[in-house]
Amino acid sequence: MTHNLNTTIDKIAMSEFGMHYYQLGENEKQWCNDEMINNKKWLQPFWKKPGYKTEAEIIMESKLK
Repeated sequence: MTHNLNTTIDKIAMSEFGMHYYQLGENEKQWCNDEMINNKKWLQPFWKKPGYKTEAEIIMESKLK
């Protein structure tokens, strides 16, 4: 089974428990779910804020100049 390690919930698990989400027990998984839903830190991550540009966008813009 493959696990997507680039998700918000996995970032929460790594931040809070130092483990990937799939490695956690049921209580820790529920805690991560609650944290993702209730904590504005995870609801409004930096990559969703106005003006954020991905590395690819920055590279493309520099090549077009």
